[in-house]
Amino acid sequence: MKFVNRRSKQNTEISMLNLIDVIFMLLIFFMIATTFNKYSQFQLSIPKSDAKFDEKEETRAEIVVDRNRNYYIKIGDNVKQISLESIPAELAKLPKELLGNITVTADEHLEYGIIVETMAKLKNNNIKNINLNIQKNNK
Repeated sequence: MKFVNRRSKQNTEISMLNLIDVIFMLLIFFMIATTFNKYSQFQLSIPKSDAKFDEKEETRAEIVVDRNRNYYIKIGDNVKQISLESIPAELAKLPKELLGNITVTADEHLEYGIIVETMAKLKNNNIKNINLNIQKNNK
């Protein structure tokens, strides 16, 4: 007696189209849900305050000091690592319109003297308006 195999072998492939759709939806979700920190490249923890802030025009030149005492000068989206001693030379390269208003952004774990020393370097180079960057407390 001869047995006949009635079950034929079926093609057992997995469709990749559904997987692509799911991955695309996850990508969109994480792009929307992610918050962007413009100081993430410096690994800064900026101090927070409950003070009321005046909305002023954006500062285009910024001195950033991280907790390891690394100094950066940030002009627009361009960032350059500098030293404390080279701040006067870097300021001399800037156009006059950028020198009117400079912001100092420093990590909240830095000693107060380091921030004062940085501000003194700026004042010695005839910078009139020096702003300290702090964040609002979210309540």
